[in-house]
Amino acid sequence: MTNTTSLLLIPFLVAFLLFIFRFYNRESAASIANFSFLMAIFSVSMAAAYLVLGVIDLLPPYGTIGFTCIGLILLGTAILRLFII
Repeated sequence: MTNTTSLLLIPFLVAFLLFIFRFYNRESAASIANFSFLMAIFSVSMAAAYLVLGVIDLLPPYGTIGFTCIGLILLGTAILRLFII
C-alpha cells in the first residue's frame, strides 16, 4: 500500500457523513431501505473493500485510481443530494 491510502479514504468518509446527515436530519431516519442510508452503507463497504484488498495485496495495479473515482462520484452524489435534491 502507498502513502496515499489515508488521503484516498477522505471522499468516502465525507460522503458517508453527508449521507448520514441527510438521512437523519432531512429524511427523519424513516426507513433503512432509504436511498441515503443505502448509499452510506455502500460508501463504507467500498472504503472497507479498498483497505482489505490493499492489506491482502490483491489490489489491481490501477485499483487506486478506480477507488478514487468511486469515492469522488459518491462525494458528488452526497453533495447533490444534500443541497439540490
